Amino acid sequence: MKKFLILIPLIVMTLLVTSCRPENNDVSEDLVATQVSVILTETAMHVEQAEPTPTYTMEPTPTEIEEPTPTATVTPEPTETPTSTPDLDDPAQRLGAPAQTFDFLGDSSPWDFESTQAHYRTADGFLNMTARANANWHNWWVSSPVLLNAYVEATIQMSECSGADRFGLIVRSTTGGQNFYFLSITCDGRWGFFRMAEDVEIETILGYQSSDAINEGLREPHRIGIWMEGNNFNIYINGEQVGTATDPQLDEAGMTGFMIVFANTPGFTVQVDQLRYWNLP
Repeated sequence: MKKFLILIPLIVMTLLVTSCRPENNDVSEDLVATQVSVILTETAMHVEQAEPTPTYTMEPTPTEIEEPTPTATVTPEPTETPTSTPDLDDPAQRLGAPAQTFDFLGDSSPWDFESTQAHYRTADGFLNMTARANANWHNWWVSSPVLLNAYVEATIQMSECSGADRFGLIVRSTTGGQNFYFLSITCDGRWGFFRMAEDVEIETILGYQSSDAINEGLREPHRIGIWMEGNNFNIYINGEQVGTATDPQLDEAGMTGFMIVFANTPGFTVQVDQLRYWNLP
């Protein structure tokens, strides 16, 4: 699902915080870094077209033509062409064109970074996220867009994973990158909605639960979405609402990003095919 995009000027501020939550609950900070803002522009190409060369045709010599005997013709009745009906329960169809789409078609993105614990790299039309080194180490990277009331959706694929290997879609991250909400999707087909607090304290808003909307293994593309409006949150998977929650803690606009954690598979990789968002009135 690739599209050619004309990028508009975008000032990108990004912040990385990678943290671990070992079983003994000791928390260590791996890396805090600020990425230089980048302005991306693209100029449309203008192609000159040559004037067409005129051509001439000879007038035909008139000849006697026998008039054909008219015959009756039957005009078939028009038939209705079936059209697809938009699924109005699916925010991606109901809201129309997104405010912005990230297709990861270039060789970099605002979410590229590398540490001993994780590697995020834009290549081959994906943001490729790989967890490495320590199991259950929470690795995340946040950046603009900064959003408050919006529907945010990522299209992802997981491969070579099992059990609680998991991906997180992050919204409303504070400037320090320590506080945010995230939708977590596990390789064994479960989802949960959480709030990250200081010192990697994870508060459960909606605990892990199964859904028929998730295919175990997630090798096929899945659309993972968060509808956030004030203190209310709706969770969508493949356009189907699977949960709803209310939480008043983070009520200001915040950054958007991704998390990856491996529990069973060192080198566990998630490919983000697309990130897009719609602003809500």
